[in-house]
Amino acid sequence: MRRMISMCVFAVLALAVISLHATPVDKDEDTLRALVPKIVDAWGTMDIAKVDPYYATDSDFAYFDVAPLKYDNWKQYRETVQKVFFEPNRSIKATINDLRVHRRGSLAWATFTFGMDIVPKQGAPAHLDGRWTMVLEKRSPGWIVVHEHVSVPLAGA
Repeated sequence: MRRMISMCVFAVLALAVISLHATPVDKDEDTLRALVPKIVDAWGTMDIAKVDPYYATDSDFAYFDVAPLKYDNWKQYRETVQKVFFEPNRSIKATINDLRVHRRGSLAWATFTFGMDIVPKQGAPAHLDGRWTMVLEKRSPGWIVVHEHVSVPLAGA
């Protein structure tokens, strides 16, 4: 009996030591995996006020989108998106296909391809497939997009 108790105590201690040395779950990466779909869904609301909280407003942070080629800061991005992307459309729905998240300290990047269904106010609905990269920085109170690149393959590619 005493030997059995000793073996059980040894097994419990061994498991405790092994669990201490196991690779810890990266809670920030889990947070980011949950955050990125929320950001994409915010775009689908077609309400820039719901997108704003996720993006850094630093005056020198560039954002790249399908059109035009480049926005020099969030203010420029939000104003143009409202006119070019939200106003002419009735609905926009993006579906993330293959989200990957990587973190190094207070910086992280997320990459994914997506399918987007667009229903314009005039004309036929459209579907496009694209790729999206977000660079995020951990600030108070959490993660925020500091750079973004959205693009679609060339026609026929």
